[in-house]
Amino acid sequence: MNIGTPGTSTQASGLGIMLRIVGRIQRRSALLWVLVLGASMIGTAAGVASLYDSPAKIHSYAQAVTSGNALLAINGKVEGIDSLGGVIQDEFGFMAALLLPLLGIALVARATRREEESGRLELLLGGRIARHEPTLAALLVATATIAATVALFAAGLAASGVPVAGSVLYAFSLGALAFVFAGLAALLAQLTQHARGVYLGSVLVLAASYVLRGVGDTTRTWVSWLSPLGWAEKAAPFGHQRWWTLAIPVAIGLALGVAALRLAARRDLGSALIRSGAGPQHAAARLRSPIGFAAWIHRPAILGWLAGGVLLAGMMGALAQQLLGAMAGNPALALALGVAHGRPLDGFVAATQLYLAIIAAGYLVQAIGTLRAEEAEGRLETRLSGTLSRTRWLASHTLVVLGGLNMMVLGSSLVLGLATAASVGNMAELGPTLTSGLAYLPAETVLAGLALALYGLRPRWFAIAWAGYAVVTFIAFLGPGLKFGQWVLDISPTTHVGNPPMGTVQPSALTLMGVIALILGAIGFAAFRRRGVPQG
Repeated sequence: MNIGTPGTSTQASGLGIMLRIVGRIQRRSALLWVLVLGASMIGTAAGVASLYDSPAKIHSYAQAVTSGNALLAINGKVEGIDSLGGVIQDEFGFMAALLLPLLGIALVARATRREEESGRLELLLGGRIARHEPTLAALLVATATIAATVALFAAGLAASGVPVAGSVLYAFSLGALAFVFAGLAALLAQLTQHARGVYLGSVLVLAASYVLRGVGDTTRTWVSWLSPLGWAEKAAPFGHQRWWTLAIPVAIGLALGVAALRLAARRDLGSALIRSGAGPQHAAARLRSPIGFAAWIHRPAILGWLAGGVLLAGMMGALAQQLLGAMAGNPALALALGVAHGRPLDGFVAATQLYLAIIAAGYLVQAIGTLRAEEAEGRLETRLSGTLSRTRWLASHTLVVLGGLNMMVLGSSLVLGLATAASVGNMAELGPTLTSGLAYLPAETVLAGLALALYGLRPRWFAIAWAGYAVVTFIAFLGPGLKFGQWVLDISPTTHVGNPPMGTVQPSALTLMGVIALILGAIGFAAFRRRGVPQG
């Protein structure tokens, strides 16, 4: 008698059910990720190919960006940068380091710990679904999404004139990077009790990876081999190609995924391996107020994104003097950075503040997305069943999120100013650095207003906020260098800030962006008061 066949059939059936469920949950998000990332890569490749259309132009670019260590810290060390593919890799470097890990993190976190928090997973496991199968299904769907993105990347690069072998290797290296963070998110979903813990832990690992890769590249030591970003870089798709390096992230991602599956099969539903001890019998007074409870919910996200901004600011500020020396010896570098006119130090601070503004905007979209999770998982209904009004609840969260934004901007700008001042030996640089960071606040709040409006109108539309963030990031980082038309640049709110402290800030533009943010926020509040709760 064959005993194994029925069990195997049941397991296959259970996994198939979970794949259909996770696929249905993730289909919109997965499609949006693929389209946005694919469009970003194809747009970058096409723009670079049209702008650097001769060996002389590519060689001039390579000479400029390889002067000094500051640019290595931002985009990494690109082997074979004196080629079309190398220029594309350098231009896309920071976006890839930010968005590809977020792809793996977001898809897995939503389909694992968030579903468990909502209680829906408990209903599924009451049938013939094994404990580990939801995690396995989440990893498989995320892997399929990553594979689709990789295929689009490779096709876009090849269509732009990049050699096929280099295109495929570069696309695979970015896909392997996303795979590592998908496995990490799956493991953290077993270790932490809340989805926000998955995001916090993953973002901290990403920030540490960025710093390790930057330190390794600037010091030219083995330290970059400790970073998942370094593994993607070491593949050298446009230099001396190392296909074998793909085995490192694939093996690490598989190990993380297997560990997550083993833990998911053994732990109790709703539990976590890392959790605090028993709390006090009564909640603290601050947690009984709407704003205090909102602060408790958003604290992990604020700390995680703040840590990322501070690390980037400190690393860049410490390299300020080296970059200034490189620009003094190579005028082409100043031209590549867009600081052909004005003080080179102002251009350096302006470029760094733009990176920090994009990080802060990412925090805003993620933090407001938490409100959707609170509603979808049933906690909002409980909160509103008493005397707490909808407006007061939403206002409390909005104030905390904006307070976190100000903490991020002030904290990262202060670290950047102090590190830059220490590097160049002039404390007078601290003031302009702080004010240039504050100038980006209206532009950042426009994205916050968009996210609030989408959440208030229809929570399921919230993916549009992430798409808007990706568009703003793409234009801010690559638009000027690829010489996009002014109407394209104007789509991004960051364009209207004026590039301080190098450029002139227009108070009228900042005021207008502040008004737009208020209008979008008001639309979100008004719609939230009228619609049903919960609503998909």
